[in-house]
Amino acid sequence: MRIRTIYILLLIFSCTVILRSQDVTSKVSSKDTAYNSIATTKILNMLKNGKAPKVTLQLSFNYNIGHLDLAANENTYFRKDDFISGANFGTRYGYGASLTGKISLHKAGNVRLNVTAGYNRFLSNFVISESPEGKVGYNVFSGGLGIENNFTPQKKFKPYIGFELVASLISGNAIFATDTTDFELKIKNSLRFGATINLGFEYAFNNKVGMNLGYKLTHANILGKKSQVSSVLNETYLNDDKISAGESIQYAGWKQFLYSSFYAGVNFYFGMKNKK
Repeated sequence: MRIRTIYILLLIFSCTVILRSQDVTSKVSSKDTAYNSIATTKILNMLKNGKAPKVTLQLSFNYNIGHLDLAANENTYFRKDDFISGANFGTRYGYGASLTGKISLHKAGNVRLNVTAGYNRFLSNFVISESPEGKVGYNVFSGGLGIENNFTPQKKFKPYIGFELVASLISGNAIFATDTTDFELKIKNSLRFGATINLGFEYAFNNKVGMNLGYKLTHANILGKKSQVSSVLNETYLNDDKISAGESIQYAGWKQFLYSSFYAGVNFYFGMKNKK
C-alpha cells in the first residue's frame, strides 16, 4: 500500500514536469517565431500606397524634322523655283519648346486632360549652310487640347501615350537671291488645324520634380488649307491648298506641314506621392 502511494506520487510528479516542459517549449517557440521589432521607415514607405499627381506641368525643348512637303529638296536645300511654284515649303529642320498642363481626370490618375502651348521655328539654313538661291523660315505658334493615358501614374517611371487636336498660327519670311537686290517675301499669318500623336515617359526624382523624354508627330494643316493671292507684291499667305487647272497663284500648291519632334525637359508635380 505504501509502495503504491509512492508510485502514484511519482506519476503525478512526472506528469507535472512534462506539462511544465511543454508549456515552456511552447512559450519559447512562440517567442522565437514572433516578429516584435518595429519596421524601418524605408519598409513602411514601401508598404504605403502611391498617389498619382493631380496636376503636372511639363516644360519641354524639342528638335524638329519635317516630312513630305516640309522636307524641301535634298532634305534642306532651298531652291527658289520650287518654292515659287509651290512644290514644297523650302525647309526641313527646326527647334522649339512647349508647355503642357496635364490634369488627372480621376483618382487613379491614368487618364489625363492635356492642354499645350508651343512654339516651333523652321529654318532652311538651320542644319546646313545657306543656299545661294536664298532661304526661308517659319514661325509656328500652336495650342493643343487632348487626352493622355499614363500607364503607371503612381510610380516614379511613368510611360504614356496621347493624342491632341492642334490649332497652329503659321507665318514666316523668305529671301530670294537675285543678280541685284535680294527680294524679301513675308509669309502672312495663316491659321491651320491638325493633330498630334505623342508618346514618351516621365521619371519623378521626388514628389515635386521629374524629367520627361519623348517623341511627337504633328500634322499641322489637316484642315484649313487655302491658297489665295495677296494684294501686296512682297507678301503671300501659306498657300498650301491645290489650285484648279488654268489658275496661277505664286507659291501655291497642295502641301503637308508634317513634322516629328524629339523632346526632353522637366516636370513639376502637384499632389503626388511617389511609389517605387
